[in-house]
Amino acid sequence: MDHTARIRTIFEEAKHTERVLSNEFLIRLVLVIVACSCGWLFLGMAVLPYWVVIYYVAVFAEKTVLHMPIDGRETTAFAMLWIVSFVQASIYAALPVYIWSMEDPVWQFGTVILFTGAVLNIFLLRSRNWLLGAAYLIPVIMATLWIAAGFYEGTYGGAAFWSATVLCLCLAVYFGVCLSEAHRANRELKETREQFLQAQKVEALGTLTSGVAHDFNNLLSVIQGNLELLETYPDDNDRDEFLSAALTAAQRGAHLTRQLTSYGRKAELWPRHIAPDDILRTLEDMARRVLPANIALKIRFGGTTASIFTDETLLQSALLNLVINARDAMPKGGSLHIKVTDVARPASSLKLAEGVKYIAFEVTDTGQGIPADILPSIRDPFFTTKAVGQGSGLGLPMVCGFAVQSGGEVEINSRVGKGTSIRLYLPRSEPRPDQVVTQARAQPTSTSPN
Repeated sequence: MDHTARIRTIFEEAKHTERVLSNEFLIRLVLVIVACSCGWLFLGMAVLPYWVVIYYVAVFAEKTVLHMPIDGRETTAFAMLWIVSFVQASIYAALPVYIWSMEDPVWQFGTVILFTGAVLNIFLLRSRNWLLGAAYLIPVIMATLWIAAGFYEGTYGGAAFWSATVLCLCLAVYFGVCLSEAHRANRELKETREQFLQAQKVEALGTLTSGVAHDFNNLLSVIQGNLELLETYPDDNDRDEFLSAALTAAQRGAHLTRQLTSYGRKAELWPRHIAPDDILRTLEDMARRVLPANIALKIRFGGTTASIFTDETLLQSALLNLVINARDAMPKGGSLHIKVTDVARPASSLKLAEGVKYIAFEVTDTGQGIPADILPSIRDPFFTTKAVGQGSGLGLPMVCGFAVQSGGEVEINSRVGKGTSIRLYLPRSEPRPDQVVTQARAQPTSTSPN
């Protein structure tokens, strides 16, 4: 790693170590204010409020330097960051030196507390990079040496002075070794994490490649076999059958390609404003054609006046995939419920944008359910619980890819023996009146056995 790249890494790591207005930062701020208020109100130390203000000015100055653009001037930016960190640490270290001079033993106890806080700050927040750690460690060590100098007596300093000085030097070396060790441990942890992520990428690529190769090999075998038969028997009565089989296999290959692009979130979208209930009406017709007679279909329209801005064809394909998966999960029959709701606040666990309202398409079956141990894997490409030849394992990943590409998300809840519920969230849109697809009046729940 070259010099500029190393500096950029230092800045990125420092940015994520202690974020301003994070819960941890605010807790530390409150603790400092409470402690200094106690010293000011109960012990009459008037300098503490001024120290708090000066110290946190330095803290925010450090955060400002961290977030300034550094392109083309990495060395200068790092020098500024180091100096600001050193000044901040010096302001902090000045307080225990000052209160040590107070005669009351409570202030000596306060000095110990402040040095303990400095050590925790160094090893918990600044050990990711030893250079920034040193910027904070040096003023702390200088403060301890300054306190040790207070034991100087007589011509040669006296036993107390030399003992305190030796202890300070030993402490400085010990801190330096610990800081180096902490930095090494953080570096090894980062390298291990990167290796793990790389291994995951390679594994995912291998799974995707082998799955695509397997499916396309089967499709090409069908096409090749039928074309060879057609070539061998050009005037055979089964000519149309050979052509039809080859054409069907080619269409399956095209469908597989569309699924892959949707999973990779690279599908070309043709969005427009759509009324959610209109989507359900179209889906109802398609669902009745694919569901057997022993599965009761129940449709509940939302009656919402909101619309969504998405690709209608891909949305219908995604919902039909969910219907087919639900059908396959109920080989002995059951009920399939499909509804649309206007959701103001989706589950907090979903990775959705703040302040955006969503429309949710929910498909719920009373089928076998999904075991908890494989539930995290069902979004992976080519992962399927269906029998060989009955599923490509790309249906649900395609749905998830389409949802994310459209600014939404998919939520899956399932219990073995109780069924599965899948919610497809898509952001609401507020179209101009001339853009809205005309929406018929909301219909009541439609129920029918197929």
